[in-house]
Amino acid sequence: MSSKWAKNLSSRCDMDPATLEFVLEELSESCYGDANTSKKIIEELMLKCRFSEDELRKFIREVSQNCPVDAKELHKEVIKAEGKKERALNAIYRAGRPL
Repeated sequence: MSSKWAKNLSSRCDMDPATLEFVLEELSESCYGDANTSKKIIEELMLKCRFSEDELRKFIREVSQNCPVDAKELHKEVIKAEGKKERALNAIYRAGRPL
């Protein structure tokens, strides 16, 4: 199912589906295995914040380093960023304190 999701998102944001599947797996593992919310976070970052592949990988790396992060809280914070990349990156720290 994540393969279909990755192909669909890939066509909308011009990124390799394999990369999207990889970041989904990494984000889900860092956020208590919440794949559905992780998909929403990635979609928000790619479509609203227009993250590049490097920025997306940096985001995922930061989430992993601040693990565990509550996926639902992270999603709320990313939405609050309203498409601003720097605010989206800072969402990790706001969502990760305290669990």
